[in-house]
Amino acid sequence: MDSPTLQRLAQQFMVNAVRTQPGDRIWVEYRGPKAQVLAEACAAKVEEIGGHPFLLDTGAAVINSTVGTLSAEGIAALGDERLAQMKTMQGYIRVDDDADQAKITLPPEQMARYKKALQAVNDYRVNHTRWLVTTAPTEELAAACDMSFADFEAFYRDVCLLEYGKMTEAVKPLQKLMTEGRTVRIYSPSQETDLSFSIEGIPAIPCTGTLNIPDGECFTAPVKDSIQGAIRFGPSVYDGQKFAFIKLTFQDGRIEKAQAENAERTAMLNRMLDTDPGARYVGEFSINFNPFIRHPTGSILFDEKIDGGIHMAMGNCYDQAPNGNKSAVHWDMVHIQRPDYGGGELYIDGRLIRKDGTFVVPELLALNPENLKAMH
Repeated sequence: MDSPTLQRLAQQFMVNAVRTQPGDRIWVEYRGPKAQVLAEACAAKVEEIGGHPFLLDTGAAVINSTVGTLSAEGIAALGDERLAQMKTMQGYIRVDDDADQAKITLPPEQMARYKKALQAVNDYRVNHTRWLVTTAPTEELAAACDMSFADFEAFYRDVCLLEYGKMTEAVKPLQKLMTEGRTVRIYSPSQETDLSFSIEGIPAIPCTGTLNIPDGECFTAPVKDSIQGAIRFGPSVYDGQKFAFIKLTFQDGRIEKAQAENAERTAMLNRMLDTDPGARYVGEFSINFNPFIRHPTGSILFDEKIDGGIHMAMGNCYDQAPNGNKSAVHWDMVHIQRPDYGGGELYIDGRLIRKDGTFVVPELLALNPENLKAMH
């Protein structure tokens, strides 16, 4: 990536999103060597502003060589040390390389301990810092999008340098509808999906370029024990584990049946959902609308913003939209309702608001892709 583009991205990330001020301590984390250049550009921008970056590599090689040798007590101590460091920070950015995360070789029980030890760190940075999570453009992401690397870099610039201020205005009617809404139904017979739940009394939070880039969603949470029915999600990756699809069946909010593409993947899926009791409940429901993101990439940061999709997170809820569910897991799974993925309907309070991935009520038309792209 050329230097002018790196500078524009660092400006978008550290100034427009994290809102770095002189004197701020900013945690700049990167996962893997291919994320390092962009992270270093962000750290340089922090220094240019007069802040103090704390640069940290949490890529697979580091995790394997450090966490892999620690006892349970050592992992807990690492979590305490990181939490103490995080409590000195005003801002946070993480630059991911998802392909690098697949190279983590920790045994499942060791990985579960590590995630549990970092839960308080993650909770603190989400609730007490100005934070941003993004991903680096890589050859693996380009291949997942069936693009040349040059074409993918152009796509990456489009989605990351979108004029998010205009999206912020366009999403306000959806935020109002979700905040005042009581019930949601997600329906797609061709995708084996008919799921209903309550969102009554839980705030809706628009995300338009201040917590994630790329961005483009509005999230809330289901009332914890209200979910009934079944939903099929598309390709999903979590902790380096890949699933071609996931189908979940709920009763009174809890996942009672979880299926993937074969017996081996189904067994792994269920082991991951048994990390703790909260992992079988949903902590987030979100409606997605980034106009430039059309197909799964394998990076959840992109995929959870796919135009015409929704996503739900198994596990921990956010404090901004709380439903009381706590877990070391926060696993976003994506369901796309555009016709090329099987179509579907989305209802709030029995009113059809989106059909086949297109908003159909007047107050939400500004969120359709042709209108958001016109703002670019």
